[in-house]
Amino acid sequence: MSRLYEYLRAIRRHLLGFALRIYLYSTGCKVGKDLRCLGFPVFRDIPHGNIQLGDRVVIGKGVVFEINRNGSLHLGDEVVIGDGVRLSSAGRIQIGDWSGVAEHSSLRGSFHKLERNRPYMQQGDTVADIIIGKDALIGAHCVVLQGSEIPDGAVIGALSLVSKSDKLHAYGIFAGSPIKHIRDRT
Repeated sequence: MSRLYEYLRAIRRHLLGFALRIYLYSTGCKVGKDLRCLGFPVFRDIPHGNIQLGDRVVIGKGVVFEINRNGSLHLGDEVVIGDGVRLSSAGRIQIGDWSGVAEHSSLRGSFHKLERNRPYMQQGDTVADIIIGKDALIGAHCVVLQGSEIPDGAVIGALSLVSKSDKLHAYGIFAGSPIKHIRDRT
């Protein structure tokens, strides 16, 4: 019975990936080979050719794509996006090959302006790109803010906050809020 169950789950992942591929193609986006989904993602805005997924990408359950018309999302080959991840930006979010974002993390490439003279909802947004290198890992429940750059091979520990002022280096392991260098990958 368990072999049949696993087989059916694999078929479901591929069928959801096929459905997502058709949807993204219909909106002018580019999708690589063998897209797999554990659940169909939520789109807060209709894509307009501004999403590109590489080969063998895996999308978890409850993922939210909140990429507006001015923003873009590029996922490299073999990227894994965990359950409940939110990718939100009016700018560019780029995640390199072989990288992963663990469950319930949030990547925020834009933020409300916060001037005193009028309500924040009338002020527009500040926007800056989020760039994540190859072979990088973002742990569970992390927040990555606009302007952040996570270099190749970097690991961000669970419950961490990454901002544009954080100076991260390749193949380092970082954690906390504020984020601190723990050690380097061996």
